[in-house]
Amino acid sequence: MKRIFIGFVLLIAFGLALIMAGCSHGVDELTTREIAREEAMKAVDNYAKSFKPDKFGFGVGWEKEFSYAQGNKVGNMIFVAGQLAHGRQVDDKGMPTEFFMGDFDQQLRATLDNIKAVLANYGATMDDVVFLQNFVVPKTRSGNTAGNYNPSAAKIISEYFPNGLHAMTFVEVQGLYGDAQLVESNAIAVVSK
Repeated sequence: MKRIFIGFVLLIAFGLALIMAGCSHGVDELTTREIAREEAMKAVDNYAKSFKPDKFGFGVGWEKEFSYAQGNKVGNMIFVAGQLAHGRQVDDKGMPTEFFMGDFDQQLRATLDNIKAVLANYGATMDDVVFLQNFVVPKTRSGNTAGNYNPSAAKIISEYFPNGLHAMTFVEVQGLYGDAQLVESNAIAVVSK
């Protein structure tokens, strides 16, 4: 809705600039109209360009294999794909050189670090996150459920988001990508630039 309003305001500004340009007389009339038209067209063009997706990836092999980006910025919104518990350095085959398949705490930190890295690519921070979604699997050996992760998850999420609240989903699922994976997290951020 905000984008429609901005587009409408730009069109009104363009129209007013043309009307004002038409009110001048003499030699300045053509120059004023040209300047007004150029400035209005630049504003409309910049607005349209803001909708072109700006895609980002770590260079891991499965980005190409599954045809997806780790992050995608459209306008002032950044969509961060589901992040796994792996490092961002890749070998010559496109595989991460580190996998963090330890306990839940280690994996949650790794997924949030990857979200932070995607956001940093766009000049954003964790403070720009408006929605965080976490998928967890039960620890089959211990019988834990998503609720059992609550104390450590709350502590870790507070460390990564110390400046305020965001909308969040924390849900248990049956199996993630790989047997050792306990958590996957994705996010949506909104920036002012």
